[in-house]
Amino acid sequence: MISDKTQTVKVEIPQQQEYSYPIIIGENILNKVGELVKNYTKGENERASLAPASQPQKLLIVTNKTVYPLYGEKVKESLLKEGFEIDFVILEDGEKYKDINSLETIWQKSIEFKLERKDAIVALGGGVVGDVTGFAASTYLRGIDFVQIPTTLLSQVDSSVGGKVAINNKLGKNLIGSFYQPKFVLTDISTLKTLSVEELKVGLAEVLKYGMIEKSCGLRGFNTSFLEYLKQNKESIFALNSEIIQELVKYCCELKAAVVNKDEKESGLRAILNFGHTIGHAIEKCSNYENINHGQAIAIGMKGALFISKAKKLIDENYYKSCLELFELYGMDYKINKSINPETLYEAMFGDKKVLSGKIRFVLSTGESEVGIYNDVNKETLIKALNTLY
Repeated sequence: MISDKTQTVKVEIPQQQEYSYPIIIGENILNKVGELVKNYTKGENERASLAPASQPQKLLIVTNKTVYPLYGEKVKESLLKEGFEIDFVILEDGEKYKDINSLETIWQKSIEFKLERKDAIVALGGGVVGDVTGFAASTYLRGIDFVQIPTTLLSQVDSSVGGKVAINNKLGKNLIGSFYQPKFVLTDISTLKTLSVEELKVGLAEVLKYGMIEKSCGLRGFNTSFLEYLKQNKESIFALNSEIIQELVKYCCELKAAVVNKDEKESGLRAILNFGHTIGHAIEKCSNYENINHGQAIAIGMKGALFISKAKKLIDENYYKSCLELFELYGMDYKINKSINPETLYEAMFGDKKVLSGKIRFVLSTGESEVGIYNDVNKETLIKALNTLY
């Protein structure tokens, strides 16, 4: 059984047919993946009704060249122990590989491995692996079971939760995808120990985002605000203190789950999770997904959104400065590359999936840890905001 030290967050999707799945968070629990797959995927139930000679459930594990040497064997051993037949797809590492070619690679391997609807695809890695693998699972045989094993802070606190799966296109980020929920998420915080400080900060940018939107998510998980918690615990977070990190990951998942449970397919409330992403995605696109990572781009984008919020008098100078001080505390001193001009970024934003009726939509700060959605940001204000980010 799973250790008593683990914690679980439940994602519940209130559609015509109720659907829920657990996010299981703990330390050194990768060796439990075989047991969990057996409990949560459809293969075990379907095999139980078949003759004893029926084939074992097949699992295709998708990972990348960085993660496979670190955790591939441990996951393989756990799955083989439970009698699964497994194979691997090992992708290149990086945002630029979240594309149609990687998707085709997974589809091709799925066909060659003869995956059936009783089988499953497992994503072992960060946000890129999770997104492209989930999209492949949602489309192969019109949808087969999918499991998330996030190994980066970014994927543990954000991208593995909520069922958004997609690939990038040269004209925009995440433009081609679907909503497809996993059967469960296994989050082992011990995997964070192999991340560099810079890689850790990629995820911390999304963590700071949750501090900016906490009240709008409808939760208050600590005696103090999440922003204050982040200020007080910065040293422990960077030191990867087990208790603090597990608490941090769990609360971020709870915040996201609270939003997704109300709005799975982003018809309204879920858009608040995009705070900083309108500018951030444009930066990534104009950089061709190279020389800047997602966390850096989103950190820059959040600063831009805060500037616009102040310019529209939605927040006061004190809150604006306190947010910038928090970014500085966490080393989020990133800038837009001067080779990308503001006009190019402005035009790129019109290719974003959040554009509605030809208008760019922004998630803006409206008070401490509160945000709203606006489509009335004029070009002059936006260009001024962008000019502060170089």
